[in-house]
Amino acid sequence: MNAVARFDDYADGALRVPPHAVEAEQTVLGALMLDPTSLAKISDWLREDDFYRRDHRMLYRCIVELIGRGTPVDAVTMTDWFDEAGLIDLLQDRGYLIDLQGNATSAANIVAHAEIVAEKARLRNLIDIGMKLSEGAYGRTADAQNLVADASHTLAQLSVNTQRSGLETMGPALSVMWEESLRRAEQTHGLYGAQTPWADLDDCMHGWEDSSVYIVAARPSMGKSIFGFQVAEYNAVTLGNRTAVFSIEMAKAQVAARMAACRGQIEHSWVKQPTKDRPDDDLRMARLGEAMKRIRSAPLLIDDTPALALPQFMARARRAHLQSPLRMVLLDHMHDMKIDAAKARFEYGDIVQGGKTLAKEFKCPVIILAQLNRKSADRSDKKPTMSDLRESGEIEQKADGILFLHRDDYYDKDHPRKGIVTVIPGKGRDISLERDVYLQNVFSESRLAPWIGDVPPEHAYNDQPRRSGGLRTRSKGLFGSNE
Repeated sequence: MNAVARFDDYADGALRVPPHAVEAEQTVLGALMLDPTSLAKISDWLREDDFYRRDHRMLYRCIVELIGRGTPVDAVTMTDWFDEAGLIDLLQDRGYLIDLQGNATSAANIVAHAEIVAEKARLRNLIDIGMKLSEGAYGRTADAQNLVADASHTLAQLSVNTQRSGLETMGPALSVMWEESLRRAEQTHGLYGAQTPWADLDDCMHGWEDSSVYIVAARPSMGKSIFGFQVAEYNAVTLGNRTAVFSIEMAKAQVAARMAACRGQIEHSWVKQPTKDRPDDDLRMARLGEAMKRIRSAPLLIDDTPALALPQFMARARRAHLQSPLRMVLLDHMHDMKIDAAKARFEYGDIVQGGKTLAKEFKCPVIILAQLNRKSADRSDKKPTMSDLRESGEIEQKADGILFLHRDDYYDKDHPRKGIVTVIPGKGRDISLERDVYLQNVFSESRLAPWIGDVPPEHAYNDQPRRSGGLRTRSKGLFGSNE
């Protein structure tokens, strides 16, 4: 944000002068002229726009460029730089440069003075945010929801920018690693992150790891929303982890019906339109009531705003996290978000990067559902690959883990693997990419169950049947499970 330029005309006293510290700016510039090596202490967080005076902003740019070239920084070289850049009118005189360097007795305290400069810039940015909110609220097409979301996003970015870090010794990292290892050793499931609802998938990916963004991608009707909602519902209801669900495609009531059907192991069609005259209707009603009770009391949040923009998504997630820490975020799905179609490749990459930013800030997994393009449907082998991701380059590069969902029986109703939903690992540092995971299609109840027993061959003439993790039956539903 370049808020400083908006305040340049305030210095005449007609309006209140924004926060600034000219002496601190002069001290920083003089220290850099005195000891150019001190730039390394501040260059990764002190920006040109943090300086209040325009000439100081140009002087800082000049110093950074000269140091980058390996050129000495003094009154002569800086005057030449301003002349070459066509900015000589901004330079008061060479005497000012000499005074800046002469008044700087040491560069030892440059960090402290640079922090003062940055703090005043943050205060000016806060004023700018308030002014924009006021102007937007007075506008003819004012939208309070969008104004709040944009302001929250900007405030969150301002907060993140104050968190500085850099190179340090490995000691602190080793301490964190050891504490995490001890914590995992005490867990019975022995996973890196939060459990999935399926034991075989846990074996494959070791759970949803904190600070990671995962893409779960599939063609339509492969079950990605069912997969995503079941993961979120299990994380909140069974594990008790605060979970935020952003459902761009479906309304809240539709998501609630799916989750209730999944948790109660009831036909989704019955949940949508219950009957009272069928033999098992009383049992279904009891299961539905218990499922609703469990979901209602769980730390599960939902937002069903259509065509949600990335700043809104990030701002709302951050606002929820500030109220109480989130332990998982699910976005269904990224290709329904509001983007600039002309920049789709970069926009989708930005969405994944936004998810990754939130994952690191919240120290929790962020799961983003995605649509695949039509390429796989046109191939004889219809299993999805990385190239099938829409705008795949940016998504593939920025995701920490990628899973594909595939159903052979969607294309061939008589396929030997009828009823199986295959989870195909596509990318991940700690994900086993050597084998697929097989789940049972129970879409009638808006859920996926573990596949029990042998996995039929893809074709009748294939080798012996493969197995998917033995005969474990961890279903993790409310009824009829073997948890």
